[in-house]
Amino acid sequence: MSAYRIRGTAVAMAMVCGAAAGLAAPAAQAAPSPPGPAAGREARQAARFWTAQRMADARPLDAARVAPGGPGRPVAAAGRPQGTMFGGSRLIGTFFGSNGPGGTTWHCTGSVIDTPARDIVLTAAHCALNMKGDYVFVPKFVKGAGPDRQPYGVFHVQRIFIDPRYVPDRGSTTTKKRASDLDTAFARVSADQRGRSLQDAVGGGLTFTRANGYTHRNVTVVGYPSYPHNSAGRAVKCTVPTRQLPGYRQMSMTCGGYYGGVSGSPWITDYKDDARTGHVIGDLGGYNGGGNDANVDYISYAPAFGDDAAHLLADAVANQDPLSDAPPRRTPGVR
Repeated sequence: MSAYRIRGTAVAMAMVCGAAAGLAAPAAQAAPSPPGPAAGREARQAARFWTAQRMADARPLDAARVAPGGPGRPVAAAGRPQGTMFGGSRLIGTFFGSNGPGGTTWHCTGSVIDTPARDIVLTAAHCALNMKGDYVFVPKFVKGAGPDRQPYGVFHVQRIFIDPRYVPDRGSTTTKKRASDLDTAFARVSADQRGRSLQDAVGGGLTFTRANGYTHRNVTVVGYPSYPHNSAGRAVKCTVPTRQLPGYRQMSMTCGGYYGGVSGSPWITDYKDDARTGHVIGDLGGYNGGGNDANVDYISYAPAFGDDAAHLLADAVANQDPLSDAPPRRTPGVR
């Protein structure tokens, strides 16, 4: 999804790349202390701003993708898979942010990652670059419901982790090739309005897993497309084979219905509806923001998780400062 909009500078951003080598679930510090008396205060404050209408009006942070035939006039190709709209998963939700009171509101997709910190969300780096202090994450978002009626609460974004070698994709083929493999980010969030940690609220999290190559028989991608393609605000899912995007450390899938707003969507190898776990091997992003140069809705890409993403997650769990002079890393098993 090209030409995503950068609105202002990112606030409270910690762009990191890594410490010790990450495992399927990277080792980290001891589990955090229980929430204190003020737990949930930031979420309650955010809930005053994020009315049902503001969330419903949010635009995608990535550029809108189009169906063949133009907006509202899709031309289905015989045999091409098409995403299914459904009620969503407790482990996958929507980020919302704004340019301040009276400004434009934005959204992107994220997913809960199982870690000792119990407060980490996966998304795309090109989404996270836009995240300011007023961003929130809403698991299994329900359009038309206010913050206190969302099934798993609202979580205020505290800190963003992006590999410092990542460069925003601004349309240059050279830039796309050099940095788009690193289009992955993690966010740490505070407690919800009731003082619950993210994983306590949703009851689980996805397991970060290194991708064993690029070719997989069945990968499920779940995200939140934007209006007008999704007036009900529902999630889309599709289970299809993947292959390598030639010349990149990225996976590619073909499935229609992935319009603007789906950036950051998790690529899950063992997805089940309303499961409390699963293995995630990539996030929708990468070359051209996660799609081809024509920005069609049925071609999507994802960086294949390896050492780069594992180190980034380890830093997010440890909540540690970036190592800005880290050398390029090689990804075993992903060549």
